[in-house]
Amino acid sequence: MSVIFRTVERPSDPRVENSPKKFFPQLITLGQSVDLAFIAQKMQDRSSLSIGDIRSTMQNFVEKLKEQLLEGKTVNIAGLGVFMLAAKSKGEDKTEDVTAKSVESVRICFQANRELKITKTATRAGEKLDLVSLDDYLKNLANAPSGGGSDGGSGGNSGDGGIEDDPLG
Repeated sequence: MSVIFRTVERPSDPRVENSPKKFFPQLITLGQSVDLAFIAQKMQDRSSLSIGDIRSTMQNFVEKLKEQLLEGKTVNIAGLGVFMLAAKSKGEDKTEDVTAKSVESVRICFQANRELKITKTATRAGEKLDLVSLDDYLKNLANAPSGGGSDGGSGGNSGDGGIEDDPLG
């Protein structure tokens, strides 16, 4: 399945007032996002573990990940990436004015490891990124033979396939 993009118009440099506008590709998601049950089912298909074991393990992983982040640690999962916390603040004029109250919010950041990164130049068939414009995708959808099955079946396959091929959602 391909990753679909649409074309959007934006300022070439949003930091500069009245910067010339250019057109950029914006990736879009087809179908609904997948949940833990879906991922557990896909994992169970390739292992001897039960769906319950997989779900429990993944839920425990999330709890322990959060626990370690709250202890001020980064979490590096080989083959996946590094999770870390980042703080947002408005900034202070003097160093002595920076306190815990200066932090407005905290978010979890993720940096993918090389094994997970997706590139246009991948050589393995299952890892190659295939980009298709939304217009071309819709044209191909309209030209597809309609006798191959129900519309609901083909829509479900395209939604799941697009998300399944994009592990970051």
